Amino acid sequence: MADSFFRRVWRWHFWAGLAAAPVLLVVALTGALYTFRAEIEDAARPELAFVEPGASSKPLDEVLAAVRAAHPDQKPVRATVSSDPARSVTVLVEPASGPPSGTARAVFVNPYTGAVLGDGPARSPFFAGVLKLHRTLFADTFGRVVVELTTSWTLVLLVSGLALWWPARAGKVWGVWLPRLRGPRYRVLRDLHAVPAAYLAPVAVLVAVTGLFYTVVWLWGYNAATGAGNFPAALRAGPPAVPTGAKPVPAEVALAAARERWPGKSYTVQLPKKPTDAYAVTVRGAGAGGPSVYGLVAVDPFSGAVTADVRHDALPLLERARLWVLPIHMGTVAGTPTKVLALVTCLVLAGLSVSGVWMWLARRPAGRWGFPRASAAPVPKPAAVLILALALFLPTVSLSLVLVLVGEWLIERLRRSPALGPGTESEPAPVLGSARQN
Repeated sequence: MADSFFRRVWRWHFWAGLAAAPVLLVVALTGALYTFRAEIEDAARPELAFVEPGASSKPLDEVLAAVRAAHPDQKPVRATVSSDPARSVTVLVEPASGPPSGTARAVFVNPYTGAVLGDGPARSPFFAGVLKLHRTLFADTFGRVVVELTTSWTLVLLVSGLALWWPARAGKVWGVWLPRLRGPRYRVLRDLHAVPAAYLAPVAVLVAVTGLFYTVVWLWGYNAATGAGNFPAALRAGPPAVPTGAKPVPAEVALAAARERWPGKSYTVQLPKKPTDAYAVTVRGAGAGGPSVYGLVAVDPFSGAVTADVRHDALPLLERARLWVLPIHMGTVAGTPTKVLALVTCLVLAGLSVSGVWMWLARRPAGRWGFPRASAAPVPKPAAVLILALALFLPTVSLSLVLVLVGEWLIERLRRSPALGPGTESEPAPVLGSARQN
Protein backbone atom coordinates (compact mmCIF):
# COMPACT_ATOMS: atom_id res chain seq x y z
CA MET A 1 0.00 0.00 0.00
CA ALA A 2 2.73 2.43 0.99
CA ASP A 3 4.73 1.73 -2.16
CA SER A 4 1.64 2.12 -4.34
CA PHE A 5 0.72 5.42 -2.78
CA PHE A 6 4.37 6.44 -3.01
CA ARG A 7 4.11 5.78 -6.76
CA ARG A 8 0.97 7.90 -6.94
CA VAL A 9 2.69 10.83 -5.18
CA TRP A 10 5.68 10.42 -7.47
CA ARG A 11 3.42 10.64 -10.52
CA TRP A 12 1.86 13.88 -9.22
CA HIS A 13 5.29 15.27 -8.46
CA PHE A 14 6.62 14.34 -11.89
CA TRP A 15 3.86 16.03 -13.87
CA ALA A 16 3.74 19.14 -11.67
CA GLY A 17 7.51 19.53 -11.88
CA LEU A 18 7.60 19.08 -15.64
CA ALA A 19 4.88 21.71 -16.13
CA ALA A 20 6.30 24.25 -13.67
CA ALA A 21 10.00 23.93 -14.58
CA PRO A 22 10.33 26.58 -17.34
CA VAL A 23 8.58 29.41 -15.48
CA LEU A 24 10.05 28.39 -12.11
CA LEU A 25 13.53 28.67 -13.61
CA VAL A 26 12.85 32.23 -14.79
CA VAL A 27 11.15 33.34 -11.56
CA ALA A 28 13.84 31.80 -9.34
CA LEU A 29 16.77 33.28 -11.28
CA THR A 30 15.24 36.76 -11.42
CA GLY A 31 14.44 36.51 -7.71
CA ALA A 32 18.05 35.59 -6.98
CA LEU A 33 19.27 38.52 -9.06
CA TYR A 34 16.88 40.95 -7.38
CA THR A 35 17.81 39.95 -3.82
CA PHE A 36 20.81 42.28 -3.68
CA ARG A 37 19.36 44.98 -5.95
CA ALA A 38 19.93 47.82 -3.47
CA GLU A 39 23.56 46.89 -2.88
CA ILE A 40 24.24 46.52 -6.62
CA GLU A 41 22.60 49.84 -7.46
CA ASP A 42 24.58 51.60 -4.73
CA ALA A 43 27.80 50.10 -6.05
CA ALA A 44 26.89 51.23 -9.57
CA ARG A 45 26.35 54.88 -8.56
CA PRO A 46 28.24 55.55 -5.31
CA GLU A 47 28.66 59.24 -6.17
CA LEU A 48 24.87 59.63 -5.91
CA ALA A 49 24.11 57.29 -3.03
CA PHE A 50 26.80 58.25 -0.53
CA VAL A 51 28.12 61.47 1.04
CA GLU A 52 30.69 62.48 3.60
CA PRO A 53 28.86 62.96 6.94
CA GLY A 54 28.92 66.52 8.28
CA ALA A 55 28.33 68.19 11.59
CA SER A 56 24.70 69.10 10.86
CA SER A 57 22.22 68.57 8.06
CA LYS A 58 20.23 71.18 6.19
CA PRO A 59 16.50 71.52 6.83
CA LEU A 60 14.43 69.43 4.46
CA ASP A 61 12.94 72.56 2.87
CA GLU A 62 16.41 73.73 1.77
CA VAL A 63 16.99 70.33 0.20
CA LEU A 64 13.68 70.62 -1.66
CA ALA A 65 14.51 74.18 -2.74
CA ALA A 66 17.82 72.97 -4.19
CA VAL A 67 15.96 70.33 -6.18
CA ARG A 68 13.50 72.90 -7.54
CA ALA A 69 16.34 75.23 -8.50
CA ALA A 70 18.27 72.48 -10.30
CA HIS A 71 15.17 71.09 -12.00
CA PRO A 72 12.63 73.89 -12.48
CA ASP A 73 10.54 71.71 -14.79
CA GLN A 74 10.09 69.11 -12.04
CA LYS A 75 8.24 69.17 -8.72
CA PRO A 76 9.24 67.17 -5.66
CA VAL A 77 6.60 64.71 -4.48
CA ARG A 78 8.46 62.58 -1.95
CA ALA A 79 11.72 62.79 -0.01
CA THR A 80 13.51 59.94 1.75
CA VAL A 81 15.88 60.72 4.60
CA SER A 82 17.94 57.70 5.63
CA SER A 83 19.01 56.78 9.14
CA ASP A 84 22.48 56.22 7.68
CA PRO A 85 24.41 59.51 8.01
CA ALA A 86 26.56 58.57 5.01
CA ARG A 87 23.63 58.44 2.59
CA SER A 88 22.21 61.20 0.43
CA VAL A 89 18.62 62.40 0.55
CA THR A 90 16.56 60.95 -2.30
CA VAL A 91 13.84 63.22 -3.68
CA LEU A 92 11.34 61.69 -6.07
CA VAL A 93 10.16 64.17 -8.71
CA GLU A 94 7.58 64.33 -11.48
CA PRO A 95 6.91 66.84 -14.27
CA ALA A 96 5.65 70.21 -12.97
CA SER A 97 3.03 70.22 -15.71
CA GLY A 98 1.42 67.39 -17.64
CA PRO A 99 1.01 63.75 -16.69
CA PRO A 100 3.78 61.92 -14.78
CA SER A 101 6.33 60.09 -16.90
CA GLY A 102 6.29 56.31 -16.95
CA THR A 103 9.62 56.04 -15.12
CA ALA A 104 9.94 57.51 -11.63
CA ARG A 105 12.95 59.81 -11.39
CA ALA A 106 14.95 60.71 -8.33
CA VAL A 107 17.25 63.61 -7.47
CA PHE A 108 20.05 62.95 -4.97
CA VAL A 109 21.07 65.74 -2.59
CA ASN A 110 23.87 66.08 -0.05
CA PRO A 111 21.96 66.71 3.21
CA TYR A 112 24.92 68.53 4.78
CA THR A 113 25.69 71.02 2.00
CA GLY A 114 22.41 71.10 0.08
CA ALA A 115 24.29 70.37 -3.17
CA VAL A 116 22.46 68.40 -5.84
CA LEU A 117 24.60 65.35 -6.64
CA GLY A 118 22.72 64.25 -9.73
CA ASP A 119 19.55 62.53 -10.85
CA GLY A 120 18.43 59.34 -12.51
CA PRO A 121 15.77 56.62 -12.43
CA ALA A 122 14.55 55.81 -8.95
CA ARG A 123 15.13 52.16 -9.88
CA SER A 124 17.65 51.27 -12.57
CA PRO A 125 16.10 50.23 -15.90
CA PHE A 126 17.88 46.89 -15.62
CA PHE A 127 16.31 45.98 -12.27
CA ALA A 128 12.97 47.41 -13.34
CA GLY A 129 13.08 44.89 -16.17
CA VAL A 130 14.17 42.10 -13.81
CA LEU A 131 11.23 42.83 -11.51
CA LYS A 132 8.76 42.95 -14.40
CA LEU A 133 10.04 39.63 -15.71
CA HIS A 134 9.88 38.16 -12.21
CA ARG A 135 6.27 39.21 -11.65
CA THR A 136 4.68 39.22 -15.10
CA LEU A 137 7.03 37.50 -17.60
CA PHE A 138 6.51 40.69 -19.67
CA ALA A 139 2.95 39.50 -20.29
CA ASP A 140 0.98 41.83 -17.97
CA THR A 141 -2.01 40.25 -16.21
CA PHE A 142 -1.77 36.99 -18.11
CA GLY A 143 1.87 36.67 -17.07
CA ARG A 144 1.00 37.38 -13.44
CA VAL A 145 -1.54 34.56 -13.50
CA VAL A 146 1.05 32.20 -15.02
CA VAL A 147 3.56 33.16 -12.32
CA GLU A 148 0.87 32.64 -9.68
CA LEU A 149 0.06 29.22 -11.09
CA THR A 150 3.75 28.28 -11.04
CA THR A 151 4.21 29.59 -7.50
CA SER A 152 1.18 27.64 -6.30
CA TRP A 153 2.33 24.42 -7.93
CA THR A 154 5.80 24.98 -6.48
CA LEU A 155 4.23 24.74 -3.04
CA VAL A 156 2.62 21.45 -4.09
CA LEU A 157 5.98 20.26 -5.40
CA LEU A 158 7.68 21.11 -2.11
CA VAL A 159 5.08 19.21 -0.08
CA SER A 160 5.06 16.18 -2.37
CA GLY A 161 8.85 16.27 -2.64
CA LEU A 162 9.22 16.12 1.14
CA ALA A 163 6.84 13.15 1.20
CA LEU A 164 8.99 11.36 -1.38
CA TRP A 165 12.25 12.24 0.39
CA TRP A 166 11.06 11.25 3.89
CA PRO A 167 13.43 8.52 5.14
CA ALA A 168 12.01 5.00 5.22
CA ARG A 169 14.81 3.84 7.53
CA ALA A 170 16.02 5.73 10.58
CA GLY A 171 19.72 6.45 10.58
CA LYS A 172 20.20 6.45 6.82
CA VAL A 173 22.61 9.25 5.90
CA TRP A 174 23.80 8.97 2.30
CA GLY A 175 21.07 9.86 -0.13
CA VAL A 176 19.01 11.42 2.66
CA TRP A 177 21.08 13.95 4.60
CA LEU A 178 24.15 13.89 2.37
CA PRO A 179 24.15 13.53 -1.43
CA ARG A 180 26.01 10.69 -3.06
CA LEU A 181 28.42 12.19 -5.57
CA ARG A 182 29.66 8.92 -7.03
CA GLY A 183 27.84 6.20 -8.85
CA PRO A 184 25.29 6.17 -11.67
CA ARG A 185 24.57 9.61 -13.11
CA TYR A 186 20.87 9.36 -12.37
CA ARG A 187 21.48 8.58 -8.69
CA VAL A 188 23.87 11.52 -8.33
CA LEU A 189 21.37 13.83 -10.00
CA ARG A 190 18.58 12.54 -7.77
CA ASP A 191 20.55 13.16 -4.59
CA LEU A 192 21.63 16.64 -5.70
CA HIS A 193 17.97 17.32 -6.42
CA ALA A 194 16.59 15.90 -3.19
CA VAL A 195 19.00 16.77 -0.39
CA PRO A 196 19.33 20.57 -0.85
CA ALA A 197 15.56 20.79 -1.40
CA ALA A 198 14.90 18.96 1.86
CA TYR A 199 17.10 21.34 3.83
CA LEU A 200 15.72 24.52 2.26
CA ALA A 201 12.07 23.49 1.89
CA PRO A 202 10.85 25.57 4.90
CA VAL A 203 12.52 28.71 3.53
CA ALA A 204 11.26 27.99 0.02
CA VAL A 205 7.71 27.63 1.36
CA LEU A 206 7.95 31.02 3.07
CA VAL A 207 9.29 32.66 -0.09
CA ALA A 208 6.53 31.11 -2.21
CA VAL A 209 3.68 31.94 0.20
CA THR A 210 4.77 35.56 0.57
CA GLY A 211 5.10 35.77 -3.21
CA LEU A 212 1.37 35.00 -3.48
CA PHE A 213 0.69 38.47 -2.03
CA TYR A 214 1.84 39.93 -5.37
CA THR A 215 -0.40 37.77 -7.54
CA VAL A 216 -3.91 38.22 -8.96
CA VAL A 217 -6.33 35.41 -8.13
CA TRP A 218 -4.89 34.43 -4.75
CA LEU A 219 -4.64 38.03 -3.50
CA TRP A 220 -8.19 38.76 -4.62
CA GLY A 221 -9.43 35.75 -2.68
CA TYR A 222 -7.36 36.61 0.37
CA ASN A 223 -8.64 40.18 0.35
CA ALA A 224 -12.21 38.97 -0.01
CA ALA A 225 -11.78 36.62 2.93
CA THR A 226 -9.79 38.84 5.28
CA GLY A 227 -9.64 42.38 3.91
CA ALA A 228 -5.96 42.46 4.87
CA GLY A 229 -4.18 41.31 1.75
CA ASN A 230 -3.04 44.71 0.50
CA PHE A 231 -0.70 47.06 2.32
CA PRO A 232 -2.52 48.43 5.42
CA ALA A 233 -4.58 51.47 4.41
CA ALA A 234 -3.77 53.22 7.67
CA LEU A 235 -0.09 53.35 6.68
CA ARG A 236 -0.53 54.62 3.12
CA ALA A 237 -1.44 58.29 3.55
CA GLY A 238 -2.32 60.81 6.21
CA PRO A 239 -5.81 62.15 6.82
CA PRO A 240 -6.90 65.26 4.92
CA ALA A 241 -6.12 68.66 6.40
CA VAL A 242 -8.56 71.53 6.84
CA PRO A 243 -7.37 74.60 4.89
CA THR A 244 -7.23 77.70 7.10
CA GLY A 245 -5.77 80.20 4.66
CA ALA A 246 -2.61 80.40 6.76
CA LYS A 247 0.84 79.99 5.27
CA PRO A 248 1.80 76.30 5.09
CA VAL A 249 4.33 75.11 7.63
CA PRO A 250 7.73 73.87 6.37
CA ALA A 251 8.18 70.20 5.50
CA GLU A 252 10.87 70.08 8.19
CA VAL A 253 8.09 70.35 10.79
CA ALA A 254 6.61 67.05 9.61
CA LEU A 255 10.03 65.39 9.53
CA ALA A 256 10.81 66.64 13.05
CA ALA A 257 7.49 65.27 14.35
CA ALA A 258 8.30 61.85 12.95
CA ARG A 259 11.84 61.95 14.35
CA GLU A 260 10.52 62.84 17.79
CA ARG A 261 8.17 59.87 17.81
CA TRP A 262 10.46 57.44 15.98
CA PRO A 263 14.11 58.35 16.63
CA GLY A 264 16.86 56.65 14.68
CA LYS A 265 14.69 55.46 11.78
CA SER A 266 14.48 56.26 8.07
CA TYR A 267 11.71 58.59 6.91
CA THR A 268 9.86 59.09 3.65
CA VAL A 269 8.00 62.42 3.56
CA GLN A 270 5.05 62.50 1.16
CA LEU A 271 4.51 66.15 0.20
CA PRO A 272 0.91 67.44 -0.11
CA LYS A 273 -0.34 67.27 -3.70
CA LYS A 274 -3.29 69.57 -2.98
CA PRO A 275 -4.25 71.93 -0.13
CA THR A 276 -6.45 69.34 1.54
CA ASP A 277 -3.57 66.85 1.89
CA ALA A 278 -1.53 66.46 5.05
CA TYR A 279 2.18 65.74 5.21
CA ALA A 280 2.49 61.96 5.52
CA VAL A 281 5.76 60.59 6.90
CA THR A 282 6.30 56.85 6.53
CA VAL A 283 8.71 55.46 9.12
CA ARG A 284 10.94 52.58 8.09
CA GLY A 285 13.59 50.59 9.91
CA ALA A 286 17.18 51.68 10.36
CA GLY A 287 19.06 49.28 8.12
CA ALA A 288 17.85 45.75 7.47
CA GLY A 289 15.45 43.80 9.62
CA GLY A 290 12.02 44.41 11.08
CA PRO A 291 8.72 44.98 9.28
CA SER A 292 8.60 46.89 6.01
CA VAL A 293 7.02 49.90 7.78
CA TYR A 294 6.98 50.83 11.46
CA GLY A 295 4.42 53.59 11.35
CA LEU A 296 3.00 56.71 9.78
CA VAL A 297 2.96 60.24 11.16
CA ALA A 298 0.60 62.77 9.53
CA VAL A 299 1.01 66.51 10.07
CA ASP A 300 -1.47 69.27 9.24
CA PRO A 301 0.26 71.49 6.62
CA PHE A 302 -1.19 74.71 8.08
CA SER A 303 -1.03 74.28 11.85
CA GLY A 304 1.82 71.79 12.08
CA ALA A 305 -0.25 69.65 14.44
CA VAL A 306 0.12 65.89 14.33
CA THR A 307 -3.19 64.53 13.02
CA ALA A 308 -2.25 60.85 13.02
CA ASP A 309 0.35 58.63 14.65
CA VAL A 310 -0.30 55.11 13.39
CA ARG A 311 1.98 52.37 14.71
CA HIS A 312 2.44 48.94 13.24
CA ASP A 313 2.05 47.18 16.58
CA ALA A 314 -1.39 48.76 17.06
CA LEU A 315 -2.78 47.38 13.81
CA PRO A 316 -4.96 44.26 13.65
CA LEU A 317 -3.03 40.99 13.60
CA LEU A 318 -3.45 40.27 9.87
CA GLU A 319 -2.41 43.81 8.92
CA ARG A 320 0.66 43.53 11.16
CA ALA A 321 1.51 40.24 9.49
CA ARG A 322 1.17 41.92 6.08
CA LEU A 323 4.08 44.21 7.00
CA TRP A 324 6.36 41.16 7.23
CA VAL A 325 5.51 39.85 3.76
CA LEU A 326 8.09 41.89 1.85
CA PRO A 327 10.95 41.36 4.36
CA ILE A 328 10.34 37.59 4.32
CA HIS A 329 10.02 37.46 0.54
CA MET A 330 13.16 39.55 -0.01
CA GLY A 331 15.13 37.94 2.82
CA THR A 332 15.73 41.18 4.74
CA VAL A 333 14.29 39.87 8.01
CA ALA A 334 17.68 39.74 9.74
CA GLY A 335 19.87 41.62 7.29
CA THR A 336 22.63 40.14 5.15
CA PRO A 337 22.52 36.56 6.56
CA THR A 338 18.87 36.08 5.61
CA LYS A 339 19.42 37.78 2.24
CA VAL A 340 22.15 35.23 1.51
CA LEU A 341 19.75 32.47 2.61
CA ALA A 342 17.09 33.85 0.22
CA LEU A 343 19.65 33.97 -2.59
CA VAL A 344 20.70 30.36 -2.01
CA THR A 345 17.06 29.26 -1.86
CA CYS A 346 16.32 30.92 -5.21
CA LEU A 347 19.35 29.25 -6.77
CA VAL A 348 18.31 25.86 -5.39
CA LEU A 349 14.78 26.32 -6.78
CA ALA A 350 16.31 27.15 -10.17
CA GLY A 351 18.50 24.07 -9.88
CA LEU A 352 15.50 21.88 -9.04
CA SER A 353 13.73 22.91 -12.23
CA VAL A 354 16.81 21.98 -14.28
CA SER A 355 17.76 18.77 -12.48
CA GLY A 356 14.17 17.48 -12.50
CA VAL A 357 13.93 17.70 -16.28
CA TRP A 358 17.50 16.41 -16.65
CA MET A 359 16.69 13.30 -14.61
CA TRP A 360 13.67 12.55 -16.76
CA LEU A 361 15.71 12.88 -19.96
CA ALA A 362 18.57 10.82 -18.51
CA ARG A 363 16.27 8.02 -17.36
CA ARG A 364 13.89 7.97 -20.33
CA PRO A 365 14.28 4.81 -22.44
CA ALA A 366 15.23 5.34 -26.07
CA GLY A 367 12.18 5.89 -28.24
CA ARG A 368 9.82 6.11 -25.27
CA TRP A 369 8.35 8.91 -23.19
CA GLY A 370 9.42 7.44 -19.86
CA PHE A 371 6.37 8.71 -18.01
CA PRO A 372 5.67 7.15 -14.59
CA ARG A 373 2.89 4.59 -14.48
CA ALA A 374 -0.41 5.40 -12.83
CA SER A 375 -1.31 3.85 -9.49
CA ALA A 376 -4.73 2.70 -8.39
CA ALA A 377 -3.79 2.86 -4.71
CA PRO A 378 -6.32 4.68 -2.51
CA VAL A 379 -5.32 7.99 -1.01
CA PRO A 380 -4.95 7.81 2.79
CA LYS A 381 -7.25 10.12 4.73
CA PRO A 382 -4.45 12.38 6.09
CA ALA A 383 -3.14 12.84 2.55
CA ALA A 384 -6.67 13.55 1.28
CA VAL A 385 -7.12 16.23 3.93
CA LEU A 386 -3.79 17.79 2.97
CA ILE A 387 -4.73 17.76 -0.72
CA LEU A 388 -8.07 19.41 0.04
CA ALA A 389 -6.37 22.06 2.18
CA LEU A 390 -3.89 22.87 -0.60
CA ALA A 391 -6.70 23.06 -3.14
CA LEU A 392 -8.64 25.50 -0.97
CA PHE A 393 -5.56 27.59 -0.16
CA LEU A 394 -4.36 27.68 -3.79
CA PRO A 395 -7.30 28.42 -6.10
CA THR A 396 -5.25 28.28 -9.30
CA VAL A 397 -4.17 24.76 -8.36
CA SER A 398 -7.82 23.74 -8.03
CA LEU A 399 -8.64 25.20 -11.45
CA SER A 400 -5.60 23.69 -13.13
CA LEU A 401 -6.31 20.25 -11.69
CA VAL A 402 -9.23 20.01 -14.10
CA LEU A 403 -6.81 20.59 -16.98
CA VAL A 404 -4.41 18.03 -15.49
CA LEU A 405 -7.14 15.38 -15.40
CA VAL A 406 -8.02 16.09 -19.02
CA GLY A 407 -4.33 15.94 -19.94
CA GLU A 408 -3.84 12.61 -18.19
CA TRP A 409 -6.80 11.20 -20.08
CA LEU A 410 -5.33 12.33 -23.40
CA ILE A 411 -1.90 10.91 -22.53
CA GLU A 412 -3.44 7.58 -21.60
CA ARG A 413 -5.19 7.53 -24.95
CA LEU A 414 -1.90 8.29 -26.71
CA ARG A 415 -0.09 5.61 -24.71
CA ARG A 416 -2.58 3.00 -25.85
CA SER A 417 -2.52 4.20 -29.43
CA PRO A 418 -1.42 1.44 -31.86
CA ALA A 419 0.69 4.03 -33.69
CA LEU A 420 2.98 4.29 -30.67
CA GLY A 421 3.27 0.57 -30.16
CA PRO A 422 3.13 -1.36 -26.90
CA GLY A 423 5.09 -0.44 -23.83
CA THR A 424 5.44 3.27 -24.46
CA GLU A 425 5.53 3.97 -20.76
CA SER A 426 8.52 3.37 -18.52
CA GLU A 427 8.75 4.31 -14.88
CA PRO A 428 11.84 6.23 -13.75
CA ALA A 429 12.77 6.24 -10.11
CA PRO A 430 11.15 8.99 -8.01
CA VAL A 431 12.85 12.38 -8.05
CA LEU A 432 12.86 13.03 -4.32
CA GLY A 433 12.56 9.43 -3.23
CA SER A 434 16.26 8.98 -2.47
CA ALA A 435 15.54 7.77 1.05
CA ARG A 436 13.68 4.80 -0.37
CA GLN A 437 16.35 3.89 -2.89
CA ASN A 438 19.40 1.70 -2.48
